[in-house]
Amino acid sequence: MANATPTQSLQYIDQVAEISPRAKSSDIGSKLRYFFSQLTFTAASTTPFVSLHKMMKLPAGKARVITDLSRIICPAGTATADLHVGNAAYTKNDGTAGAADDNSLADNVDVGGGAIDQALTLPTAGFLEFDSRDGVDIEVLLDTEASPAAGVMYLMLAVMMGN
Repeated sequence: MANATPTQSLQYIDQVAEISPRAKSSDIGSKLRYFFSQLTFTAASTTPFVSLHKMMKLPAGKARVITDLSRIICPAGTATADLHVGNAAYTKNDGTAGAADDNSLADNVDVGGGAIDQALTLPTAGFLEFDSRDGVDIEVLLDTEASPAAGVMYLMLAVMMGN
């Protein structure tokens, strides 16, 4: 069996040494919370690239979205419609700007080819971390073609948060 270097995580070292200022609550003892939102479509958008929907706001502080435990469910759009799940611009806890990224959680999901029900696909590391001063808006963008004319879109996020 091969050994890995280093052999201990920083969180383990902090826990064993009981150095509480270094041990972050979002790393050890965080709570998993689910955020749920739904949007009912009543008419298709008439122009591509205008169908942006704010779905939920994550609370301020450190939040890790666990993508494998999060889902997007959406009825079929028209022709080549695709869907993006991402975040709006936000203020990080240190006061710097956090960039908007319409593809941070899912990119170009094909809803033109049919209804979808799937786990979020990005980032490939399995989680996305935010550390915000005022919270982060999570948005869904439907582009290329019109959005669904009817039906309900659901977004569920599994988020690890400090206790």
